Amino acid sequence: MKRSFIYLIISIFLIPTLFAQYKIEGQIANAVNQEKVTSVHIIMSNNKSGYITDSEGKFSFTTNESQSWFWVDAMGYEKKKIYYKAKEKTTRLGVIFLQPKVYHLNEINIRAGLASQTQTAVNVTNLNARTIKSQLGDRPLPMAMQNTVGVFTVRSGGGSGDAELSIRGFKQNNVALLLNGIPINGVENGLVYWSNWLGLNDAAASIQIQKGPGYTNMSTNAVGGSINIITRNARQNKGGSINVQFTDYGNQKTSLSLNSGQLSNGWYLSFMGTYFSGQGYVDATSVKGFSYFFSANKQINSRQHLNITLLGSPQHHQQRSLKLSYEEVKKYGYRYNKDWGSLDGRIKNVSENFYHKPFLTINHDWVINRKSKLSSTYYIAYGTGGGKWSDSFNYAPSIFSYRTPTGQINWNRIIQNNATNSSPYILANGDTVNGYSINIGTNFLASHIQSGFMSTYEQKLNLKLTLTAGFHYSYLNSFLREKISDLMGGKFYIEDYGWSLSGVSGRNQIKTVGDIIKVDNNSIIHQATSYIRLKYETKKIFAYSAIGANNHWYQRIDRFNYVNHPKSNTIVKSGFDLRAGFSYHPGSHHYFYLNTAIISRAPYFKYVFGNFNNIPVQNLKNEKIQDIEVGYRFKSGDFKSNISAFYTQWNNVSMLSNEYVQLENNQQSRAMLNGLNSLHKGIEYEMQYQLNNATKVAGFVSLGDYRWQNDVNAKLINDDNVVFDTVNVYAKNLYVGGTAQTQLGGWLDLRLIKTGHLKVEWTYYDKLFANFDPTKRSNPNNRKQAYQFPAYHLLNAYLSIPMQLGSYRGVAQLNAYNLLNTHYIEKGEDGLNNDLESFRGYWSFGINFNFSIKIFF
Repeated sequence: MKRSFIYLIISIFLIPTLFAQYKIEGQIANAVNQEKVTSVHIIMSNNKSGYITDSEGKFSFTTNESQSWFWVDAMGYEKKKIYYKAKEKTTRLGVIFLQPKVYHLNEINIRAGLASQTQTAVNVTNLNARTIKSQLGDRPLPMAMQNTVGVFTVRSGGGSGDAELSIRGFKQNNVALLLNGIPINGVENGLVYWSNWLGLNDAAASIQIQKGPGYTNMSTNAVGGSINIITRNARQNKGGSINVQFTDYGNQKTSLSLNSGQLSNGWYLSFMGTYFSGQGYVDATSVKGFSYFFSANKQINSRQHLNITLLGSPQHHQQRSLKLSYEEVKKYGYRYNKDWGSLDGRIKNVSENFYHKPFLTINHDWVINRKSKLSSTYYIAYGTGGGKWSDSFNYAPSIFSYRTPTGQINWNRIIQNNATNSSPYILANGDTVNGYSINIGTNFLASHIQSGFMSTYEQKLNLKLTLTAGFHYSYLNSFLREKISDLMGGKFYIEDYGWSLSGVSGRNQIKTVGDIIKVDNNSIIHQATSYIRLKYETKKIFAYSAIGANNHWYQRIDRFNYVNHPKSNTIVKSGFDLRAGFSYHPGSHHYFYLNTAIISRAPYFKYVFGNFNNIPVQNLKNEKIQDIEVGYRFKSGDFKSNISAFYTQWNNVSMLSNEYVQLENNQQSRAMLNGLNSLHKGIEYEMQYQLNNATKVAGFVSLGDYRWQNDVNAKLINDDNVVFDTVNVYAKNLYVGGTAQTQLGGWLDLRLIKTGHLKVEWTYYDKLFANFDPTKRSNPNNRKQAYQFPAYHLLNAYLSIPMQLGSYRGVAQLNAYNLLNTHYIEKGEDGLNNDLESFRGYWSFGINFNFSIKIFF
């Protein structure tokens, strides 16, 4: 009896413990706009019980487990695992943010060539909207990829929107840039002018980076990789936001975003407009402009969907185009810009960019039946603008030769020289003139019209096999002209037509403001690309093989060199690519993958007509690319990692040095090289670990070896675009310049005060070399490497804090870049002595800050 009584007493105390009930509460919101998400599934760890959030996104459940986890799952959002540890009877988790999925409709997978980050045979990195918008600040879009393994980004020159990137040592013209799957690299040269796409900073919903030739077949220049920017979708709830942003160096931006929600006629409309201005971090690099983005979206019926997108960014920004010596940096500082001087108390910069490129796309997605889909897109763009330039009569010193004691351009002296010039000149018609300008300001205009159509068809052959076929046709007509904008004190300018193949030919040599000189040509390019891909997919195996073909029709119209017959013959160049990949998932946590490609890439227009006239370059061969990559992924719970090794042989490479930059003096030249070979090989590793609900860490390392393999010849081209000499270039075994061949780093992401975030990034760069100057590599006895930049560390931090202004929600964002205040060398050109003293280039921004406040309504 006594023992029974004791058991009874113990049971009274133990029962509440064994069957304790804990109440867990929380709320679900969109990580991008902080809107509450309704009808979210809360799935418990045992997968046997679940709950659904109410109309305010709130949830509440009881459990007898004091420590466990549950899944948060909502349509259109990334699934998220939430841990909890109950310390009281009621535990409030606060607001849980879900990340919208990279794309809203499966059809964008088809047309954009997007790949899954796990079940795929290629190396993929995805950046979501939160990463892009919270970390970019005033920086150009490539800087959002700064902490992506294998990707190297710099702010070239320092002007707003002026940036460059490379992937695995391959520069921008060998990296495919796509907008919703549409190739937007320059058709003539493959270059990317990020200042023309400033509106993408706000419009981007996600970015997918595929390293190597990749899975995407619509672009022919994906040697190093592809970057696919997916814009925001109009299918959003009614509402909007206003965002105000400014930097510590004087740049500011105001953005307005409006979403209609679903209208009575079924359409969704979305608009975003941005105005930006400021003086810039580097001296005399002010910017002024605005950007716009409009999207209209409608589900026509259960099988058809229509999406219309228009974006553009008319802008005008000053630049820094002349590279600096180390002596100039020591004397004048890191913000020094020698492209400008003061005139009448105002800044006058000889290097400025002004451009507007509205880009319209109309996309139609059609689910034909259960097994087949068709996605078609028409697009058109009309770019107008160019950049400030200058010209000098005959062999006169350039504008950059006139300097004040403070190192700036002496405009007053230039104007005085022009105004007092009394030297006579005899024109071709026999007239003698004087009073002409020696130096003038010009505008180098590069307008174009571009349009195209692309269509992708997908057919599911059976449960395992899928066939995809695509076709893309594009047309480009580009107009290049140099137009006089400022006579700078003289009465007129003389075009002597000394470099024209037709000579004067009766043309008026007296030129004034608005007249064309030296450059007056068109580039007409038709391009057709098609491919077919077969994909095999089971629970354990993912495999694909693809074959693609492309054809280019090049024609040049040159009114400067040819008076009577300005059109060239049409030159046809063809290419092809073979791609294949295999991924094996034996179960549990392991994924093994391999991909390979053989590519024959047709040369760009600028190399076909590399003589800067209508005579095409003879015996110009296609570039040959052979690539193989092997990798291993591991994913277990909240830990994931990826390691890969790549080997890319790139032959018959063409290169043009000093492209689209003004030459500082008459002794400089450009160099056109053909037939270079290079080898890019390396190992990359990256990992992420979700420590708990509030903490995530990541780390990465990239060890590369990128070298040129042979010696070649080069044609030297003067500032009048005339080939005047050839030289031997001894480049064998030189490291490829302009990229970090060793990169390692990591980041820490903390959730603060329930809904705030702090992210800290650290990156270390080493094995960086200057770009070699072909004109300084003509000595067979000089096999020294180009100047190697000192290694450097880069530390950035991003703090996001939610706020409430009356009934409106908001978020405050503070970004700190280069917290170590390291003034490192970003890019530049090797000198004659391969050292710092003869090097010319750009140094980085120092520590700088960006602050923004965003209010949702």
